[in-house]
Amino acid sequence: IDSVFEESYCMVRGVNSQMYQRVMQNLQLLNHHNVPHYFNSVITKFNTKEFIDRSYFDRARDLGVNAVSLTFVEDRSDVNYSLLPDRDTMVSVCQSVLEHIHSKKDPQVMIPPQYFEQIMEHGRGLFDECGVWKSIFVNGNGTVMVPCWKYNDPKNTYSLLDNTIEEIWSAPQWEIAKTCHDCEVLGCIWYSSQPVTTFAQNYMRGLSKMISQREPQIAQQI
Repeated sequence: IDSVFEESYCMVRGVNSQMYQRVMQNLQLLNHHNVPHYFNSVITKFNTKEFIDRSYFDRARDLGVNAVSLTFVEDRSDVNYSLLPDRDTMVSVCQSVLEHIHSKKDPQVMIPPQYFEQIMEHGRGLFDECGVWKSIFVNGNGTVMVPCWKYNDPKNTYSLLDNTIEEIWSAPQWEIAKTCHDCEVLGCIWYSSQPVTTFAQNYMRGLSKMISQREPQIAQQI
């Protein structure tokens, strides 16, 4: 859910208000039946305000969510590079998200703070080697683009209808990922490309918060 407010949700998703209301009703059903869920939100130029003023977090909490995953949109040629906010706005978003993370209030942010810190300082996420090779994304028609959608070309396109997983996994085009740094803010690429220490720090941060909420006496002893 890329926005928790109707106007920006409809603008980002390109849908009408009835669709937004249906999504809200579905969230109420999840809460009513105690189904665990979290928000995976993409930050575009259309929904930055709710992150800057942090109303996104208040609204998410009101909707029964205690965890969110936030990343910036990766601008692409097929949308004329038109979705990413300007640099100053991105910095403002990062500052507000980091302030929320450090406040330790719900909902907790699942993406490590280093992602937002790097974008503030460098204008992009940093990684040594792209980790896209760690998983395979299969399109609805059974095709797999190797190493990723940025190299959409017939010679880089395999199909599960014609190739085995082993053949796709052994494709020579995966070597492209070792030197490619084209993705600047794409969260899944940044996350998969980080060292284990980044995950460990984020895991310990989340675990500490969970303990403090459920067993405050134990948290004081740690």
